Amino acid sequence: MFKSSMKILIVLMLSASILLMAYNEFMRVQFVHQAKEVVNQQITCLAKNIYYEAAMEPYEGKLAVAQVTMNRLNHPDYPSDVCGVIYQKTGSTCQFSWVCENVDRVSKDKYIWEECMQIARRALTEDQVHEELAARNALYYHAVYVNPKWKNTKVIKKIGNHIFYVRV
Repeated sequence: MFKSSMKILIVLMLSASILLMAYNEFMRVQFVHQAKEVVNQQITCLAKNIYYEAAMEPYEGKLAVAQVTMNRLNHPDYPSDVCGVIYQKTGSTCQFSWVCENVDRVSKDKYIWEECMQIARRALTEDQVHEELAARNALYYHAVYVNPKWKNTKVIKKIGNHIFYVRV
């Protein structure tokens, strides 16, 4: 009787161990899947921002828009995730004009979109994508035809049709 009870106990313990290992693997796979989804969402948000802010700008202009977004991400005055930075509003004012204009439904030029996706991936995996704007911590920019009359800012550089600023 004792031997058969021991065998049953050993089988139960082995079964529990196998189930626990299977559960742990399932949870690991779930975590990896969820992490990939979050990363892909952040890449897509950043690519949209680059696309809708700078699609027709030179490559450097696209890098600059990505860098400003990342500078904001790393600044305490802004949200702590890329999508939060991009979709942030101050009252009814959007930080990036395309967000308030709801242009997200515009069809994308597939070649420019792929370039924006590549820049977004780089921006999220490298320390910087635009050296000068990263070093100076540029947080703002606007199109040349806009005059926002910002206070406490200094022009760093004009790239294409955008002027980039640092807080002073």
